[in-house]
Amino acid sequence: MEKMVWDKVREFLEVLRCEDVDRESIVNTKELQEAKQILSDKSAVYQQCIGDSRTEAQEKIKEYVEALKAYSNEECQQAYLQGMVDCMLILCGAGILTPKQELEVLLKPLIRPSI
Repeated sequence: MEKMVWDKVREFLEVLRCEDVDRESIVNTKELQEAKQILSDKSAVYQQCIGDSRTEAQEKIKEYVEALKAYSNEECQQAYLQGMVDCMLILCGAGILTPKQELEVLLKPLIRPSI
């Protein structure tokens, strides 16, 4: 029975990681919508500033923005995964799941040492 639970947890996590934004359980906060609107408003100003900049400066700014976007995406993924790990640990603490080797195997690819 316990193996079946771990298999289901593993399958569930894989489904969540697919980032299906059309699923019924998607969280869409007011703050995210506001931030999206602010970003959209500032995008036009950014594009004009890039157009007014020298080619060398444009490339440096674009590289920085791309790095910032990549970091932001990874930071969001880390927070998302941390939430899933915390939920599993709560289930283990409540005795619903038994923290055995299966938990370590499931979490090992997600937990990496800090650089």
